[in-house]
Amino acid sequence: MGPFWTFILLYPEIFLAIICFFWFSLFRLIRQRQKSNLPVNWPVFGMLPFLVQNLHYIHDKVADVLREAGCTFMVSGPWFLNMNFLITCDPATVNHCFNANFKNYPKGSEFAEMFDILGDGLLVADSESWEYQRRMAMYIFAARTFRSFAMSTIARKTGSVLLPYLDHMAKFGSEVELEGVFMRFSLDVTYSTVFAADLDCLSVSSPIPVFGQATKEAEEALLFRHVIPPSVWKLLRLLNVGTEKKLTNAKVVIDQFIYEEIAKRKAQASDGLQGDILSMYMKWSIHESAHKQKDERFLRDTAVGFIFAGKDLIAVTLTWFFYMMCKHPHVEARILQELKGLQSSTWPGDLHVFEWDTLRSAIYLQAALLETLRLFPATPFEEKEALVDDVLPNGTKVSRNTRIIFSLYAMGRIEGIWGKDCMEFKPERWVSKSGRLRHEPSYKFLSFNTGPRSCLGKELSLSNMKIIVASIIHNFKVELVEGHEVMPQSSVILHTQNGMMVRLKRRDAA
Repeated sequence: MGPFWTFILLYPEIFLAIICFFWFSLFRLIRQRQKSNLPVNWPVFGMLPFLVQNLHYIHDKVADVLREAGCTFMVSGPWFLNMNFLITCDPATVNHCFNANFKNYPKGSEFAEMFDILGDGLLVADSESWEYQRRMAMYIFAARTFRSFAMSTIARKTGSVLLPYLDHMAKFGSEVELEGVFMRFSLDVTYSTVFAADLDCLSVSSPIPVFGQATKEAEEALLFRHVIPPSVWKLLRLLNVGTEKKLTNAKVVIDQFIYEEIAKRKAQASDGLQGDILSMYMKWSIHESAHKQKDERFLRDTAVGFIFAGKDLIAVTLTWFFYMMCKHPHVEARILQELKGLQSSTWPGDLHVFEWDTLRSAIYLQAALLETLRLFPATPFEEKEALVDDVLPNGTKVSRNTRIIFSLYAMGRIEGIWGKDCMEFKPERWVSKSGRLRHEPSYKFLSFNTGPRSCLGKELSLSNMKIIVASIIHNFKVELVEGHEVMPQSSVILHTQNGMMVRLKRRDAA
């Protein structure tokens, strides 16, 4: 008999006291945590049980944790999986990592590997590659040719595709899953903006195109990579099974479409090129990048980046915007009043589309869009990785290679950031006393990023969304189907869990 069992036999009361103390302490810890939103850091498993238990509404639970923890919290994963990360919604920390100490917080190699479908494009690039691509993208977005092409594309698609589809559904009184409509339409618009070609995604009878299905499956695989340990999805990738096999197959389809578009464009005469993104990149040349400009792989990565950056972000924002309109009819009424008297073009079916320059004066409309993004940011979190040890403004020490998750979703719901009415939908908070748009620091409102990586397409995206929402509101009344619950999905893009079921009615005044 070993010494351990000998000790138990000789001193059973001491052993019993130790066991009772252990269980009492554990019970007390659990009781304390039940009164708190902070997750329990269990032995061996860390806070993984909290993440698994709250997976279906993780954004709201993270907001609760950060609200109680003071905007910054260290999440401890299982001891054996290297899943520790810091999560924050502190504007001072955002400013520190995205602006003041930008070079110490790149996207990181882990981020680039997780989003390997983007290749070496702008969204995942760091250092010199990022600087080069950023400079090129700034030139493209500033070009009048591109802006004119993009604006005319969204207006044309709205009048010829989106509004007729909604009108058809309104005439038959059909229930419409609005997010799905916006997803297809946004993919169609993005594809046209990148390639000057039509996918015809939005049709009453046609299924989603092969390209659209491939992008959807790729996104699902990327979400899966976010919620499991890296070692697991890397093993699945090595074995080419499960979601990783779907991602591989989706990448084949996406590459086939894109390389075919590149080949078509290269076969055209130079005077046949338009103002789409692919044409602009193929025309743009500077001495040090002439070899890269013609590289098909570079064009492919650029195109994929623009498609993934544009299609879903606009679609989910439009979805949450109309959800807010359904819940706040007084806001919708004020927008309708603002649109009165503004010039619009008339399309078949007596449908009206507003042009982007006409909507410059629609301040309240833009305020409602910004307020939607505050509460429902299309990308609910951002990631960074520390290159070297650092100390955050609140005194938190960050070690080299630490992953930092910035919760945009939580940031819009913290009283210390937005005031006591932070949970309310109030477009008025974006309008100054003089009637102009109120400026908020980008490190406080992170929907379009901040610092050197600020979104170059911010104004273009807002203009696109203003055209779409103004045209829909002017022509249709959107009503939620009774009893249908709309909730955020736990994903890298803030989709709805069950879609958004609505009915549409033509407005008499339209």
